[in-house]
Amino acid sequence: MKSILLVEDEETLVDIIANVLEDEGFSVKKLLSAEEALDACRAYSPDLIISDVRMKEMDGFMMYERMKRINSLRSIPFIFLTALDDRISQQRALKMGASAYITKPFDIDDLLQTVRRVLPVT
Repeated sequence: MKSILLVEDEETLVDIIANVLEDEGFSVKKLLSAEEALDACRAYSPDLIISDVRMKEMDGFMMYERMKRINSLRSIPFIFLTALDDRISQQRALKMGASAYITKPFDIDDLLQTVRRVLPVT
């Protein structure tokens, strides 16, 4: 079973996305902050990370940059899921190496299609 780390500070949204992903056969670890995600990734190496950009203590861009400095996390695909719909943020994410950039509000089927493209279920 493929594992996904979901980092989102909106608890209701985290639960909705996690339920849909779990129904599709993924194992999902839910975290509410970038700090928690960095700590968790030291012991938990997911197959995919999905993260918001705008979060309290640390934004998703900074978290992504820090994760890419850790050898064991460098090759993990990363999807940004965010309300930041400006072209500059999208270009920044893709230039950094993100696998995808999805803006809120989003269609759950589009998210699932992107997840399947980035992380095929075997």
